[in-house]
Amino acid sequence: MRIWQVARGLGALTALAVVGCKSLEIENPNEPSSVILTDPNVLETVAAGTMRSWFNNYTTLNQTLVLSVQARGLSSSWNNGNMNYYGGIDISPADTASVPTAWSRGLRPWTNDLSAAGRTSIEDGWFGMYSVLSAANDALKAIRNGGIVIGDDARTRRAETIAQLMQAAALSYIALNYDQGYVIDENTNVVTVQRVTRRDVKIAALAAFDAAIALANANTFTTDPAWTNDAEEYSNTDIAKIGNTMAAMLLAWYPRDDTEAATASVVDWAAVEAYASQGMSTGGSAITFALIGDGCSAWCQGAMPWFTDWSTGRVSTRLAHFLDPKTQMDPYALGVGSPQPSSPDLRMGDGSSGNADLIGVYDNIPTTANAGTDFAYSYTAEVFRPDRGYYAQSNIGFPRWDTSPNKIQDIELQWGGFGYSPVITAAMNDLLLAEALLRQGKAGAADLINNTRVLRGGLPPAAEGDPIGTPADGPCMADNPKTTGVGNDGVLAKDGTACTRWSKLLYEADIELLQMGPAHYWHMRHLPVVQATAWERVGGCVPVDPCPNRQTNGARFIQGLIPGTAREMPVPAKELAVKAEAFYTFGGATSKGTEVP
Repeated sequence: MRIWQVARGLGALTALAVVGCKSLEIENPNEPSSVILTDPNVLETVAAGTMRSWFNNYTTLNQTLVLSVQARGLSSSWNNGNMNYYGGIDISPADTASVPTAWSRGLRPWTNDLSAAGRTSIEDGWFGMYSVLSAANDALKAIRNGGIVIGDDARTRRAETIAQLMQAAALSYIALNYDQGYVIDENTNVVTVQRVTRRDVKIAALAAFDAAIALANANTFTTDPAWTNDAEEYSNTDIAKIGNTMAAMLLAWYPRDDTEAATASVVDWAAVEAYASQGMSTGGSAITFALIGDGCSAWCQGAMPWFTDWSTGRVSTRLAHFLDPKTQMDPYALGVGSPQPSSPDLRMGDGSSGNADLIGVYDNIPTTANAGTDFAYSYTAEVFRPDRGYYAQSNIGFPRWDTSPNKIQDIELQWGGFGYSPVITAAMNDLLLAEALLRQGKAGAADLINNTRVLRGGLPPAAEGDPIGTPADGPCMADNPKTTGVGNDGVLAKDGTACTRWSKLLYEADIELLQMGPAHYWHMRHLPVVQATAWERVGGCVPVDPCPNRQTNGARFIQGLIPGTAREMPVPAKELAVKAEAFYTFGGATSKGTEVP
């Protein structure tokens, strides 16, 4: 494991991000020095720096990677960032026979206590996002209440718009992850502010997004490339699209379970449609919200380096099986693993990746003409400690964002925390819009699904004539494990019946949300828990038969969070201790709080 990278990544989570070579020290970020924020250049730096701070805090090891492993899209049993503790299953590591439909995380609640090492997974997002919010509010206060002008009106409005967007983004993160929070803006008296429900935080975040979108649409500007470490520059129109997509994310993924997702008072799916229809994939030009990493010194998409390196992170066999049900077994077959894939999905292909120089480290198959764009196969699957559960092992890695030739794991690119690092993509907006349409029984979702299913995956297209289905269908697989050949339309993973539009959407979301901050967890949380029957099994293990006593491709969880997984986070103990309030937590029988109307 690359401990150096973890340490450098943690060092990037500063309370106040700055751009360029300027430094800024503020004793109390809620009451900044009036001298500092009357300097227009420093004020612009504070406003722009909120983007870097948000990027870094949105993708932390302690929180984002834990949530990714809990969602069972990615897999790692190293305990860096507390991944093993929170992402593990409550069975003995030596147990390879327990039926996976009995798996649980009931003994793994958030450890919300000042003496618990695992409390950092609760604290990172809370304190990090409130630092983003503090800096955004400082900038807005100086511009709106202090009348500070940054050069000219255009530059001033640009800084104001970015600060407003990051104010909304920080509040949105709190609403999506925590059961309570503080609603703080540039006019709030921080001495008397009180915590409110997650619903109140959501309402405030949505209003802040509306304000950011309105500012972006009312002004003309282009952001400085340095504000994303030269990854992108955004026009005011682009910023409006980003705000719309973030608002759609907030509304669609706010529900803690499928009951809330189907409750009109919790989610207004028409509003999700309205925002996503103006989002990052619309208007004739798709955009990506991204940064360029610098080795996780100051700029870091924390999820990417860890899982781009497939010696430290793999793809869960739950998802690998959907990509190639003929070869990839789920759960993992201890001591056996799965053979080389031959997936009809072009994102997997034959699993080849890298070159011969990597074989000693990754036991890879060097890149062939049938290599996939996203996923990679390793003959050596058991890269994690065996005493931490066979279910974490996997043959499949995820070097999608490794831009080195043939994905050779160049330390100067994504493997080392450098290079282009997306955080929110246009594909995410397409999938949000498609879900909103399906939830309302409207047409139009098929073309949105096909933007990745066909254009990236090379799979047969979804069609408006397909049965619409329901979220309880679970994912459609890329192929049918009980037929020969490739290129058929796949079948439902849960029972082998025909795929629906819903199931094809769910398959695409499982792939396209990987490494996009906590998005995959939020997506899985708001879906019904779905179990597969043992329809694929014939005798022992299918398609390989070395382990008749192991539950591979049999009855198992294929969608949603495993029972007992916490569905939201409590207010951190550090925060509760300030007012001598009782500590509390979620997980096990009490996986979430109550949605307060």
